[in-house]
Amino acid sequence: MALSVYKASAGTGKTYQLTLAYLTFLLGNPTHFDPHAFYRILAVTFTNKATNQMKTRILDTLALLSKGETSCITEDLCEETGLSHDQLVVRAKIVHKALLHNYSRFSVSTLDAFFQRILQSFVLEAGLAQGYSIDTDTDYLIDKTARRMVAGISKDTSLRQWFIELIHEKWSRSDRWDTLRLLKQTGQQATRESFRIMGEDFAQHIGDRSFLKQTLQTYQNLIYGFENHMAGLGKEALRLIKEQGFSVADFPYKSMSFAAYFQKITALHPAVEVFIPGKRVLAAAEREESLWYNKKSPEGLENLQEVLGSVLEEILEYFNNHYRAYATAVAVKEQIPQMGLLADVITTMRQIQEESNTLDLGDSTYLLSRLVGEGNVPFVYERMGSAYDSFLLDEFQDTSALQWINMYPLVLNGLSQGYDSLMVGDVKQSIYRWRNSDWRILGERIALDPVLRKQGVDFYRLHINYRSSPQVVQFVNHLIDGVSRSLTRELENKLDESSLLEQKDKEYLGQLLKRAYEGYECNTPPRKECSHPNGGSAQEGYVQVNTLYATHEDSAEQRVLQQVQDLLFSLLARGYCPSDILILVRTNAEARTLLSYFLKQKQEGKQDVSDSLQVLTEEALYLAASPYVNLTVALLTLALFPADTCTAEAVSCIALEIGNKDVAKDTEFLEKLKLLPLPDAFEAIIQKMKWSDKAEAFPYLQEFHDTILDFSGKNSGGIYAFLVWWHERGKEKLLSVDTSHQAVRMLTIHKAKGLEAPVVIVPFCNWALDPSGTDNQIIWAGSEHIPFNKPEWLPVRYSSKLKHTYFAKDYYLEYSQRLLDALNLLYVATTRPKQELYVFLPFSKEPSFSHISGHVKEVFFPEESTPENQEWSVGTKNLVQPAVQEDGKATVQPYKLQTYGSGDFSTSLVLAREEANFNYAPHDSRRQWGIVLHKALSRIHSYKDIPAVLEDLVTEGELSGHFEHVKHMAQVLEKSLSAPGVSDWFDGSWLVRTEPTIAGPGGNLRPDRVMEKEGKAVVLDYKFGRPDPAHQEQIDLYVAALQRMGYSQVEGHLLYITLKKNISV
Repeated sequence: MALSVYKASAGTGKTYQLTLAYLTFLLGNPTHFDPHAFYRILAVTFTNKATNQMKTRILDTLALLSKGETSCITEDLCEETGLSHDQLVVRAKIVHKALLHNYSRFSVSTLDAFFQRILQSFVLEAGLAQGYSIDTDTDYLIDKTARRMVAGISKDTSLRQWFIELIHEKWSRSDRWDTLRLLKQTGQQATRESFRIMGEDFAQHIGDRSFLKQTLQTYQNLIYGFENHMAGLGKEALRLIKEQGFSVADFPYKSMSFAAYFQKITALHPAVEVFIPGKRVLAAAEREESLWYNKKSPEGLENLQEVLGSVLEEILEYFNNHYRAYATAVAVKEQIPQMGLLADVITTMRQIQEESNTLDLGDSTYLLSRLVGEGNVPFVYERMGSAYDSFLLDEFQDTSALQWINMYPLVLNGLSQGYDSLMVGDVKQSIYRWRNSDWRILGERIALDPVLRKQGVDFYRLHINYRSSPQVVQFVNHLIDGVSRSLTRELENKLDESSLLEQKDKEYLGQLLKRAYEGYECNTPPRKECSHPNGGSAQEGYVQVNTLYATHEDSAEQRVLQQVQDLLFSLLARGYCPSDILILVRTNAEARTLLSYFLKQKQEGKQDVSDSLQVLTEEALYLAASPYVNLTVALLTLALFPADTCTAEAVSCIALEIGNKDVAKDTEFLEKLKLLPLPDAFEAIIQKMKWSDKAEAFPYLQEFHDTILDFSGKNSGGIYAFLVWWHERGKEKLLSVDTSHQAVRMLTIHKAKGLEAPVVIVPFCNWALDPSGTDNQIIWAGSEHIPFNKPEWLPVRYSSKLKHTYFAKDYYLEYSQRLLDALNLLYVATTRPKQELYVFLPFSKEPSFSHISGHVKEVFFPEESTPENQEWSVGTKNLVQPAVQEDGKATVQPYKLQTYGSGDFSTSLVLAREEANFNYAPHDSRRQWGIVLHKALSRIHSYKDIPAVLEDLVTEGELSGHFEHVKHMAQVLEKSLSAPGVSDWFDGSWLVRTEPTIAGPGGNLRPDRVMEKEGKAVVLDYKFGRPDPAHQEQIDLYVAALQRMGYSQVEGHLLYITLKKNISV
């Protein structure tokens, strides 16, 4: 048995191949047919959409087979399995029924979902709490971590001192500094897979400040030593020039002469690149006379050549021997101080996750890699309760190193047991490297893995493009061939410039693009071939490439905008529907530029068919883009903070914009609103504003309603907590829409991967190949040279300056990867169309090979010419006929809501409250106030903790920051904890554990507080209602559990906060 690896180019039917492989595994065993074989087959992909698509394709094919119908896949199944059509039909009927009756065992899921299933079985081993949830919003976690650390910096002397030193360091380099920004950058490093994979020991080591101080001092000594020595030699050269009565300006080329180099290296704070000698300096050292003197030179200047030449030779010799170490020290020294924050950042992150009982998605992958590693595969299967024999891995080029570490032993185990597995991917579509995907696993490592090769690895290529028209396919072949060659030349030239790279590294990197795009060419299917599931078209197709140059009147961008609008009208006039058209951009900023232009043209009445031109962008799908949602948020805010005049003004303006009456001054309504639970408050706003018949608002209101319900089900804190969450995270939530919406779609290339459209427009095909000047990417580089070999990896900012350091190989590898990223973006963008493709190459000035547009132009317009607009096209523009529904095909007509269902919240089910005597804060419900009190008590060890705990609760959005609210909460806590018989427990003399988990025969117990002192244990539980016998039974269980643990003196107490009463049990 073997591992089959399919390298599937865009549009070649990888989903079809996966379905075929799955059904072959399921139906094709000639000797032993098992209708429940799907129990032991796992298919994984990377998105929920792809998962649903694969499930649907498998079920539809089984249904088709069970009815005895034939198609391409039935013919291929007969060929793959060796079974007759009748045998397949019989088996398909049995399997289809078994699968539907055991659907939960139908294992097709995302890779992350599969990992979560495994991790759920190892909660105890992984050190996780029961009921934890996965948080995919890493940016929010980083932001919250940074803000908490800033808020607590005054309490941590060590952290504060390190920050001061770090800021002084940045000041000395005239760098910008921002405490919050520094912490976020450090948090980003802590959450990257490249850092996690180094292990926790490394993280602790690199975050050890005493170690870092020693390391920084070592680098500082090296830097000062080099700069001082070079400056000394430079000053000696300048002294010699001055002693002879000359100046630097007396040499040929004056201030640009080689002698100006002496001045540069004696500067007070020289930039690292200043020391690199230019061509004139090197030529002067070779005694090129034209650089030392000429006919216009002062008399006697030629006499300096000998004495000054020897100093120059000494400078260059010292430079050649020491500059690389100096440049390396400078590169590392810039980043090392921030690493001193790593340990604190990681610790704070863990605290936040423990409080919310969440786990970052990346953390879960890392934890699982530790569990699955070291030969634990049988144990993993045993704990999961199921074992898989065969694996089908989709989009394998997007797999990360840690994900492959997790999957590798499972796949290998199946192969060793004699079962087949399959993986499908396309290196050319690897565009998510910033999400940790590593194309080299598919592109290189699988073929070189000796263990897999021993089991058997078969490679196949899918090269028939069923998606695109013939002209598009041929165009992409020609485009990729030319651009990949041009980029390879660019890469080889850059590698040849380096004298620091070994020849083997130059050869490897120089052929990187060629290896990645090996076998890139695709063909179109023969006309008479059976219709493929991808549904490609038999039309010839059309492709157009335009160069657009800036003029005195218009920028290149402006000319693109005009041409794209004209093109859209032309396409609509030829019969295309708006939803047939897909505009692909590199960044969201480009999408905003296009959308702003269209809106401006519409407002100025310059669109001839403006009603038919609607553009749907991702930004338009943000819930925060809806005035109805914004007005709802503003009303909730105003209800809590009626004195907020800015919010009141916003309510008035938004209400006026959408034709609603102004309710900013309706104090009675706002007063009632703040006392309602969050879902009821939303319902009240719907009814008050009479939005039940606002059809244009339904999609946003429905999504916002779902968001509110989801938040209320998972969180406490009511309206205030929701508003905090909304402004921090919720406003980024997108609206779920039907892709059949009659509008032109505009997406970034990254979001469009896997999609297709009849017509694709790429308006700004001019992204930078190496945007190193605009990003701050940190790479972890390694060196064997002392003192840069400890620790094993060091953080440096990616920059061309690294090519002069001991990290030159790391720099050139990253540079090569960036060229591949740029080429892959071009490939993904140009392989989306089914019929027509339009590519625009805007140039603000002369074409440059630093952008992809320069390389595309070289392919289609290679001749040297003055900048002028040029057009290249191939194929025929077709008139599109309206789609005709096939006879017998059932269609599902979408149902459109006529009114938005919103009931009277006052008639909803209301739970009886018992805490009748409790004084609540004016802006919080009783239940909410009790929850916040309980959270505060769970963090308080002694009286001294009360102010800090309340401050943290305000920061986290659990408690309103209003002074009266905080004051009231503090008073309640102080009175409750200072009561007779209670105050002793909070004086700081006890060893305290809050909410500890106690494992018992009947399950886990979790008392609110357990205290120990002098051999005595006291267990305390907080209550907020009236006394109940069940409370005493509960505390009895806690006492008994502690006694079983060996405590001889155990007391149990119930502290009724609302009644200010302590009951001893």
